[in-house]
Amino acid sequence: MPRLTQLTMDKSASWTKKLFNKIEENLGVVPNMFKCMGNSDVGLDAFLAFNAGINSGTLGPKSVKMIILLTSQLNDCEYCVAAHTKMAIDAELLNEQECLNARKGIGPDDKTTKMLEFTKKVKMTNGKVSNDDLQAVKDAGYSDQDIIEMIGGICLINFANLVSNVAEPELDFPELSLKLG
Repeated sequence: MPRLTQLTMDKSASWTKKLFNKIEENLGVVPNMFKCMGNSDVGLDAFLAFNAGINSGTLGPKSVKMIILLTSQLNDCEYCVAAHTKMAIDAELLNEQECLNARKGIGPDDKTTKMLEFTKKVKMTNGKVSNDDLQAVKDAGYSDQDIIEMIGGICLINFANLVSNVAEPELDFPELSLKLG
């Protein structure tokens, strides 16, 4: 049972209905987490805009999705791990093993693994990474712009993770364990 209301189209404010329609156009359905987030049309609108912006940056959707999966794992967000695994596979961004590896902080190559290691350090230190940490991700080939977008990906999914962990929406994606083998 969700702890915050999962809005339906008929119980939504006018702007929220428009946002739900946009989500449904893109995903084919309005996931339950968005139905909870929609309790604030401002929050949902900001999230969708931030998501579109971060995914159009230099990192690209595949790298952003790996950051999202790792951050969701670190935040113990069952809903977002399940949702983003399914979305990554459906969009052919990542396969099942790549999704699992991203949750473990392992990329398909050394450069991407460095990005995920940096992501974890940013998340676990609230951004107070060492000079060596920052230099390591730069030495791997990431620019200052890329680093800002990594941080943006963490911020983006932190919001969704917090909404999901507080609201506990009904899981409408295939269930996955947060336990990593």
